[in-house]
Amino acid sequence: MRRSLISALLVLLAAILIVGLTLSKSTSGRADFTFINGSEPKTLDPQLMTGEPEGRVAESLFEGLTRLEARTLQPVPGVAESWDISPDGKTYTFHLRQDARWSDGRPVTAQDFTYAWRRLQAPATAAEYAYIMHVVRYAEALNTHEGQAEQLEGPVLKAVDGLIAKHAATVPAAALKELAQKQSLDGVLKGTPNPALRAFLLRKPGDLATAELAKLRAELVSEGARRRSLYREANQHYGIDGGVFAKDARTLVVELVAPTPYFLELTAFYPSYPAPRWAIEAKDSSHDWFLPGKIVSNGAFNLAVWRVGDRIRLERSQTYWGRADVALATADLLPIENLTTGLNLYLTGEVDWLPSNYYPQDLGPYLRQRPDFYSGPALITYYYRINCTRKPFDDVRVRKALNLAIDRAALTRDVTGMGQIPGYYFVPPGIRGYERPETSIRYDVAEARRLLAEAGFADGRGFPKFGVLYNTTESHKKIAEFIADQLHRNLNLSVSAYNQEWQSYQQSYRSLDYDLSRAGWVGDYEDPNTFLDIWITNGGNNATGWGNLVYDRLLEAAGNVEQFLSSPEFLLEHAKQPAALKETAEQIRASSQAEQRLAGMTKLRLQLLSEAEAILVHDEFPLIPLYFYLINGMVKPNVKGFYAKLES
Repeated sequence: MRRSLISALLVLLAAILIVGLTLSKSTSGRADFTFINGSEPKTLDPQLMTGEPEGRVAESLFEGLTRLEARTLQPVPGVAESWDISPDGKTYTFHLRQDARWSDGRPVTAQDFTYAWRRLQAPATAAEYAYIMHVVRYAEALNTHEGQAEQLEGPVLKAVDGLIAKHAATVPAAALKELAQKQSLDGVLKGTPNPALRAFLLRKPGDLATAELAKLRAELVSEGARRRSLYREANQHYGIDGGVFAKDARTLVVELVAPTPYFLELTAFYPSYPAPRWAIEAKDSSHDWFLPGKIVSNGAFNLAVWRVGDRIRLERSQTYWGRADVALATADLLPIENLTTGLNLYLTGEVDWLPSNYYPQDLGPYLRQRPDFYSGPALITYYYRINCTRKPFDDVRVRKALNLAIDRAALTRDVTGMGQIPGYYFVPPGIRGYERPETSIRYDVAEARRLLAEAGFADGRGFPKFGVLYNTTESHKKIAEFIADQLHRNLNLSVSAYNQEWQSYQQSYRSLDYDLSRAGWVGDYEDPNTFLDIWITNGGNNATGWGNLVYDRLLEAAGNVEQFLSSPEFLLEHAKQPAALKETAEQIRASSQAEQRLAGMTKLRLQLLSEAEAILVHDEFPLIPLYFYLINGMVKPNVKGFYAKLES
């Protein structure tokens, strides 16, 4: 999980276990280790969280089957002391530690993982990160298929019947477009094997004979029934005897849809952590079981105090299996968003660690001269979402014009000023084996103006006033104001930057109550998939309203290359580099040795992901990538076991 090149940017306290972070004792009442955590966490429930402030806490309170070694960020044993992998790479058998314990003394069992993983996928949980574990057999069907079946059998059929009743001979193209948009057909039908439905989703805009729509109705009924059947099968087996299941209290079996190179990194990521069923399902505790006095955790630290607006205090766990290697007795996480305040606390010795971007950016050139300043590359992208459901942002010409009108070199030179890399892609550089596609994103004001005029807004005339939403920090404010100024200066658009506190900001972008919205994505593992699977139609972290059938199929094929090999025609027809895909596929089919075949499948998988990224940055533009982070900050010299660079 190479979310950064700092040992434990999100797993700092977990790293303490092994590397033995030691600190000098300070004045009475102060924690052994104190750092700025930014915004107040929204939740400490691992299956419900998505944010960095939450993740830092969760990765100290809980532990998964694996964890990330601090020096290399490679997965190593956590709750599982060992595991076996089947020859086909699809079945993992984890052997849990006998001495793994919850904070209340109960043993951590395989059943605690099956409960948590089923809870993650349960539609009622509404976990935004549920999709990240769809690599597990039955998970996607349990998570999505019942809702899709209800949509198909209810609102979709009702809308289709309305069109058939209204248009006796021919259904107009505009009505079909409205049907697809209002009923989110790309998302509801994502992954359908039905050729008639696939053809309908991909057909060029135009009228359709009512008789053909009537035939299509029958296919929709069939697809709804198929998905409901798959949901029932998943509900019967997932977490019980299929997908993920407990062979006994200390043996957990996981069945994957296809070989997944980064799976052991997923088992170190907080959505996959075990959950204490007895605490969550206790009377009146389902929504606040993670608060002090109620929480039961299994990590290196326990939650002692959570005073909103003040601090979260963690105390060393006396039940953790590796407690002998935990040097810290206490740690404080401060929810401070004001960058100047955070810096002052660090400079006056009240804080031991000031993480990346938690200091005034205009002081960066001066701070980086200090011996306690660190810097290193990271798998993090800073970008803006575009609300593709709102006019005029539903027009791809408008979205491309916005991308072309921003001078990213000036942004990273004059505003952020810490060596960030201008972003013309979404996947950061440096992922081994991945070749990024051609991008259309560049700084080209003339072309941006031409596209805007073509969309009906010559010189910005008639374009509605809109806002750029960011969560409250000074650095985000400066960037938002720069973006607003660029769009006004270059396209004559009326743009205002406005802020919201963290939780309100999250609510706004999730409910699509924005025009443009600031975002950053930290790679959850070292693979382009962790960046690209955000954008699947109706994905939990998509939050743009954008979806694309070809994109979804590319991600699906990358997740199961064998499926692509058996039926490549559709994607070859829509690929930008079909010859390269075909050549790799033929090499795999000709391979007689398992090792060669696996290497070929890995190469083909990355090619499919590159094709998907091309849709984002060359064709559709549901986002505006701005730059790729460098991880930098300050840490006190007396802190030991803190790594700013990975060891190979």
